[in-house]
Amino acid sequence: MIDIQESSLETTGHKCGFVAVVGLPNAGKSTLVNRYLKEKISIVSMKPQTTRTNITCILSTDTYQIIFVDTPGLLKPRYRMQEVMASFVKSAVEEADVLLVIIDASRFKGEFPPILVNFAGEIRSKKVVVALNKIDLIKKTALLDIIAKADTLFKGVDIIPISAIDGDGTDELSAVLLNDIPEGPSLFPEDSISSEPERFFVSELIREAVFLTMKEEIPYSSAVIIDNYEEKDDLVVIIASILIEKESQKPILIGKSGSMIKNIGTKARLGIEEFLGRKVFLDLRVKVKKDWRTKDNYLREIGLIRK
Repeated sequence: MIDIQESSLETTGHKCGFVAVVGLPNAGKSTLVNRYLKEKISIVSMKPQTTRTNITCILSTDTYQIIFVDTPGLLKPRYRMQEVMASFVKSAVEEADVLLVIIDASRFKGEFPPILVNFAGEIRSKKVVVALNKIDLIKKTALLDIIAKADTLFKGVDIIPISAIDGDGTDELSAVLLNDIPEGPSLFPEDSISSEPERFFVSELIREAVFLTMKEEIPYSSAVIIDNYEEKDDLVVIIASILIEKESQKPILIGKSGSMIKNIGTKARLGIEEFLGRKVFLDLRVKVKKDWRTKDNYLREIGLIRK
């Protein structure tokens, strides 16, 4: 849990609120949320667009409940799936009590990207906190320039330098967030860490294994469907399909004599067993669904469209 002293709060009442965690792809949003919850709730990889949907992550103590909403990265949509991802960000922003904007300080090249500049203009009416992440990768002298530019772009907001990977500055950031969220009772049970079902996290851990194992376009062209999820006395049996868009991708994903899909399955199974705390039998299959990222019926099948 976050180590917060009662003196850091502006009031003595219980606090509860939604914090939408937003930013460009691969800025470290999921890494930060996982650090605060001390659980691997959101999957992470070095590749952008790892997060595709909003993930509700719940941090509770006796005095507060922060409901983090980990969102997909800000981008200009090029196809239907990215349009859906952008809609998730929009809904999270609209519903949040506080927006936590994560900026990768190590990528700063003198000016912020246009998409971030435009986003800053769109959220001026919201309560905003900015975290300059990955300060462990830059010189302190360079950080001063980034803070100054961020202060110009996000006028009058708290700007906190942090490193989500090693925890530097994260206690200060959490104290600022707590001061900004409203008083109110908890909205979720204290032992809940997310509102998502186990099957969702299982599919995400399989997709993470694909991202960590495969190169080039295959991670971005892949999705996971849980075909069967059965809990037995001492074992969870999971059958899942990895969707890809092209027949030519199938032999690459399977690998010579099944070596690649076996490697993916091993990584995924270990992650799922750690998450569930139980032994898992995992059977992975590969299916070709041409251009699935552009079609609502497939996006609905993998759970990105829920209506």
